[in-house]
Amino acid sequence: MTNINCSANCIYEVDGKCSLDHISITQSVLNQETQCAYYTPRKTPPEKNKPAK
Repeated sequence: MTNINCSANCIYEVDGKCSLDHISITQSVLNQETQCAYYTPRKTPPEKNKPAK
């Protein structure tokens, strides 16, 4: 895991950090209108304080 802070509603955000463990440059990341080339929005909000089973 990287040590990059992240507060975006992104699939790679875990506990305030970016969890992306690989990078690649493709046309799809070069044309993003966000500050992060790898931002991928979540379909659902993250589950915070989920009780352990």
